Amino acid sequence: MLLLIWPPGETSIPFLITGTPVLTRLPASRPMFQRSSPPLACHQRYAVTHFQPSKPLLTPATPQIARQRPAFLLLFAVPWAAMLGLLGLHGLFPAVLERYALVPLLLSAVLFGLPHGALDHLVPLRQGWRLTRSWTGLGLFLLAYLGVVLLYLGVWTVWPMVAYWGFLLTSALHWGHGDLDFLERRLGRARAWHSGATLLLRGSLPIVVPFLAFPDAYERLARGAAQAFHASLPAGPLWSASFSQGLTVIFVAVLLLSVADTLRCAASDRAAVTELAEVALLLLVFTQVPAELSIGLYFTLWHAWRHLGRLLELNSRPLKLRPVSLRGLRRLALDLTPITLIALGMLGGLFLWSAPRLHSAEDLTALYLALIAALTLPHALLVGVMDPAFARMVGRSRRDANS
Repeated sequence: MLLLIWPPGETSIPFLITGTPVLTRLPASRPMFQRSSPPLACHQRYAVTHFQPSKPLLTPATPQIARQRPAFLLLFAVPWAAMLGLLGLHGLFPAVLERYALVPLLLSAVLFGLPHGALDHLVPLRQGWRLTRSWTGLGLFLLAYLGVVLLYLGVWTVWPMVAYWGFLLTSALHWGHGDLDFLERRLGRARAWHSGATLLLRGSLPIVVPFLAFPDAYERLARGAAQAFHASLPAGPLWSASFSQGLTVIFVAVLLLSVADTLRCAASDRAAVTELAEVALLLLVFTQVPAELSIGLYFTLWHAWRHLGRLLELNSRPLKLRPVSLRGLRRLALDLTPITLIALGMLGGLFLWSAPRLHSAEDLTALYLALIAALTLPHALLVGVMDPAFARMVGRSRRDANS
């Protein structure tokens, strides 16, 4: 087994030497996003992969990288096409799209949205967690995961507004982390102490911006979820105008800090333009398109799509990366099916329990989002520890390569 390490921001030309660990970082041109020298304030992140050399000879490994390019482009194309298409269609047929605004959210139950977290039970095993190497340990992990979900559902019945604000905060942090990870892995962005500004901005775009642009939709969601769980909310406004004004000031400050962070830490000028273009596109979508429609499509074809692309890289061995293939897609679909069916069963049970209090498709959507809130917390916690585990393995591999 040969271990190669190189920064995503550079194109390396590693050679495979049987049984010999190699650390290589050769400066080469990377047409799309390579900067001649990285920003001094940001340190490079290293990616790990494994190769099985077929011959004990010097063999270029670059075809492995080349085969990943179509998947790399697809992870860009689908989210961008979805957002641009939504903007165009809403500009042409606003009444039609607003009539069916809940459709993307409801479809996310079976299309990418809900299933994108259905691999969580396998992630610890594939990351090499010692606890999950036995059936007992795996069972304890699953019980803890389910316990967090049930506990959050219980919070909806007792403190609905705590569950509501917790859902928005967790979603913003989780979605921001997902986008930041994508920028680092795919655009070669460097990690620095001020990268938190970009994380907050990327999470605020799909949560805070529609909250400020369409506050009535957020209030209907809160009241619908509370009604579904037989909880009561005050009759007046759920938040004040001064709260929204303060949130606007905070968002603008985060936006400016994130732009400065992008200009310092992007892998190249073209990568910086790509990052800022995504911010502009999302800002336009979430200020112009009704919240239910824009968030539903973002959840399905932006966040979940990119997360599934990340999961496709995980092989059965810890931290083994591989290019996306049809076989990988089939395997991923089979891996996602059991937990997705369990989650749909939970949604069906919640529907039967709360059916007398559901009077519209909007109420059903609020119930579904309440379940998503309960599933998001353990999912976000699990994803949050994936990067530190990856970084520790990289550091250990680098030390082994240098010894």
